[in-house]
Amino acid sequence: MDIRVLGPLEVVGDDGRFCQIGSLKMRALMSALVLAEGRPVAPSALIDRLWGEEPPAEAMASLHSYVSNLRRLLEPGRRAREQSRLLTFGPVGYTLAIEPEQVDSTRFLRLVGQAEQAAEPAEAERLAGEALALWRGEPYQELDDQAYVTAVRARLTEARERARELRVSAVIRQDRHGELLGELEALTCEHPLRERLWALRALALYRSGRQGEALETLRTARRILAEELGIDPGEELRALERDILDQSPALFPHRPPPPPEPQVAERGITGRQEELAALDGLLEAAAAGRTGFSLITGEPGIGKTRLAEELVSRARARGFTVAVGRCAATEGAPAFWPWVTVLERLADTLPPLPADVRANLPGVGSATGSDPEGARFRTYGAAARALTAGQRPVLVVLDDLHWADRSSLRLLSYLAEYVLDGRLAVVGTARDWPPPEGALAEAFEALSRRQAVRLPLSGLSASDLAELTPAGTDVWELRDRTNGNPFFVAELMRYLEAGSPGRGTLPLGVRDVVLGRVNRLPEPSAELLRVAAVAGREFDVTIVAEAAGLDLDAALDRLEPAMAAALVTEGRPGRFRFVHALVQEALTEVVPVLRRARLHAAVAAAIESRTGGSASDRLATAAHHWFQAIPAGHTARAWRAAWRAAEEAKRLRAYDVAVELLERADRLAEDDPELGPAERMDLLFALAEARFGAGDSVGQEAELTRIRRLAKQEGDRRRWIEAATGYGGRILQPWKVYGDYDADLLADLRELAADEGLEPSARARVLACLALQAYYQPGCEPAERDRWSAEAARLARRENDATLLGRVLFARYYAMLDPDSVRQRLEAGEEMARAGLEAGDDELRTIGLTCQGGTLLELCRVPEALDVLAEAERLIGRTHMPYLRIILAWLRLGLLANRGDLEAAESLLADTAAEQHATSMWGVESTTAGATYQVALMRLRRGAADAVPPPGDISHDQLDQFNRDGLAHYLMVSGRLEEARQVLGPWERQPPIPRTFVYLFWLVVRCEVWAGLGDRRACADLYEEASAYGDRMGIAGLSMLMWPVSRSLAQLAGALGDAEAARRHAEHAERVERELAQPHR
Repeated sequence: MDIRVLGPLEVVGDDGRFCQIGSLKMRALMSALVLAEGRPVAPSALIDRLWGEEPPAEAMASLHSYVSNLRRLLEPGRRAREQSRLLTFGPVGYTLAIEPEQVDSTRFLRLVGQAEQAAEPAEAERLAGEALALWRGEPYQELDDQAYVTAVRARLTEARERARELRVSAVIRQDRHGELLGELEALTCEHPLRERLWALRALALYRSGRQGEALETLRTARRILAEELGIDPGEELRALERDILDQSPALFPHRPPPPPEPQVAERGITGRQEELAALDGLLEAAAAGRTGFSLITGEPGIGKTRLAEELVSRARARGFTVAVGRCAATEGAPAFWPWVTVLERLADTLPPLPADVRANLPGVGSATGSDPEGARFRTYGAAARALTAGQRPVLVVLDDLHWADRSSLRLLSYLAEYVLDGRLAVVGTARDWPPPEGALAEAFEALSRRQAVRLPLSGLSASDLAELTPAGTDVWELRDRTNGNPFFVAELMRYLEAGSPGRGTLPLGVRDVVLGRVNRLPEPSAELLRVAAVAGREFDVTIVAEAAGLDLDAALDRLEPAMAAALVTEGRPGRFRFVHALVQEALTEVVPVLRRARLHAAVAAAIESRTGGSASDRLATAAHHWFQAIPAGHTARAWRAAWRAAEEAKRLRAYDVAVELLERADRLAEDDPELGPAERMDLLFALAEARFGAGDSVGQEAELTRIRRLAKQEGDRRRWIEAATGYGGRILQPWKVYGDYDADLLADLRELAADEGLEPSARARVLACLALQAYYQPGCEPAERDRWSAEAARLARRENDATLLGRVLFARYYAMLDPDSVRQRLEAGEEMARAGLEAGDDELRTIGLTCQGGTLLELCRVPEALDVLAEAERLIGRTHMPYLRIILAWLRLGLLANRGDLEAAESLLADTAAEQHATSMWGVESTTAGATYQVALMRLRRGAADAVPPPGDISHDQLDQFNRDGLAHYLMVSGRLEEARQVLGPWERQPPIPRTFVYLFWLVVRCEVWAGLGDRRACADLYEEASAYGDRMGIAGLSMLMWPVSRSLAQLAGALGDAEAARRHAEHAERVERELAQPHR
């Protein structure tokens, strides 16, 4: 599979065919999963990415529907009950199981990187060109401009610009500068602030003998940089200008200058631009003689020390003398420990100090004797004089003040209080929890009075993380998990790069840091957090309180220290949230398996005791926790909870979710010794219903077969009948290929039908299903099916049950799908529509109208048919019936083709075929082929010679008769009569057309091809056969719609020389075709 995100999303299968992902939301879903690059994405994150901050109420159900459809589009050959290998669902979320090289953005970045490393210019040009060839437009176009994707786009766009520079540079290095002058002019206009492009343009001009233009180009670059950024050109442009003025030989490729020594640039800090601006201001003030202070605070790993290091680098670049003192985390550190380190590092840069000052410096003198207080102040004063005595400004950094000794903190307070002037800047770093006490609190207070620059650090943004992580990293999910803490991010990325799993285990460094913070809490608070961690990243405090055996007030009291420690924060009303997902993961990971299972059980029981809110969320969450509680002996609770959650999912029409829950319940229930056969069958009935709702009629049939066999084995007649008659949905039953019948099912139905003791409703269902299933058995007479289905309808009417009547009438409709039973079918459709209207049943009424409308089309009663189908179209939006929506779409496509609206027909064909592919509905290949052929014929008749090519490499004897007639028809309409004759052979060898739902469709095709070939015997035989259907339409059941039979009769009569009959039939056909050409109402 080839996935292309550098432009509009494209997915190409292994067979080279494009996967048609039509819906914008499905394209956005696919893009979001690709962006995760094989990592799981939580459903909540996907909802955020598809709908933004205000998702609809049924967003979760819609997401599951999109996932289901996407799975079927990506794996069209996957069997109905087979697990998806590409798009899987695990404890964390959905994962698109792809290799990085299957995505064009990964290949693009690899090629750019290889081009940068290429030793030879020709190789660099080739690699950069291959990379640029992959670029088709803005990356991930289907996703909104949220931060998580904006950062990735920026990274890819920057790589593209590097690739463009690499390519033109490589071409110039090969002395082909003349090829690039126009391109370089366009590039410098597009990117006027990229100095490298100006340099390449000027060099290309100079090598082309245009020295004056080269110099003017450099002057233009200088002016733009000054106007836009207020800066002078960099060294590359300045050196190039000098070389051009000097006409340096090094500018020509045959005498290249020696390569410069490689320099490794120090990696700059990521993010923190506002904080750095504030610290730059502090340095400027200190340089001007105004002493300043700053305090950088935040949680462990947030980047306090890294920010201080960047400040140190900037200060040194400005000519500051810098000294860093680190406070010791161990007890018993000497007094003034960080200050002693600072002053020792400053000693070589300070001028000689008076003896009394040197004697009182920290670490030299002592505060003993008769005047300890005076000695202490003399020490503070000596330190202040030493720090402000230098010729250059001084920066002092005190790292980890939360560990500082009391003496060091008091010295800091003194400096903040009394040192007002001097070329000195003092910056401290400290954790923001626990709250400062004693000397630390006094120091913070002194700094506040001095109006120190306070810089509380929070996590890096998603765009910042994109700079720190490899391309394709799901930075949004990474930030959610780490809250942007740089230490956690770096540890996780290192862990993943080493091949460790993404979730479920944590790097030891991360876990130790997290648990260290938790362990500093009071034990009752820490214990409550362990329970909360089992409940989830976000948790309802009432649920956690009940699971922990606490009242609400006690639980809230225990949460307060965790909130003060910035481990937990308030979420939605009544809910709390772990600040980092890693905190929740670390706490969960260290709880022993059996205890964790018991906690899950306690949480599940607490959830089930609640009412209100979203029932689907509540039941699904409870089911999740019961699944996790299985190691503690809760298997039965788990599968029953999954069943309850699945029933709610079905109510919301989230059938794909229901299938996943019930499949898991089915597997677990097999091992439950207390599960009886009756309950086992009921569970399978629920699974069968969910499968049908999800578009998997094959899977439904498999479950019902399991039930039938188990019911017969147990002697459970009621469930045997229900399983034997349960195919399809509440009313609609899917069709299948003619001749593919289930002999075992037919035997069961015949056996049940012979039981005169059946209650009327059961007998009605049995007879209706017998008629329908017998339709697919060759040799079963229409009269027998008519008798069974008519009796079933009579019994159902007496029961006053709209659903029962709907099932029976629909079965009767399909059981009578032969050309001579049109009256019965029309009556069945009309009665279904009336019954649905009287019962207020939109589903039954829509099915009835569809059957009625299709039959009216067959009878060439076009205006009536259009009115009826228009009403069905209006009602379809109120129901969830993918099968019926597809049937209506195929009928509408035939109408569009007959109107000549080929563009709309082709668009509808692609959409409908994709939707039918997403179900296990029979006939997608044959129906799509028929519809494609229908549209192609219209194109051919309008002069498109290449409307549809015949299968060139298939020998005629490999085709079945239906396709043989279709191919011959194509050749005949194309004027290739001799080839058509060779395909068909003599008329005497043509088999009769089966009298099934395709009869009329096949008949008009056969009539037209033999009329075109001019075979009088064939025309005479076909005229006699088709005359019985002269007022009918060439249609295949409720799908493919061709043209009136009368048109074919007119062609046959003309071939036989009967001008009057030809005129009469043509008049009828023209009237019907004019009516078909009217807009679909």
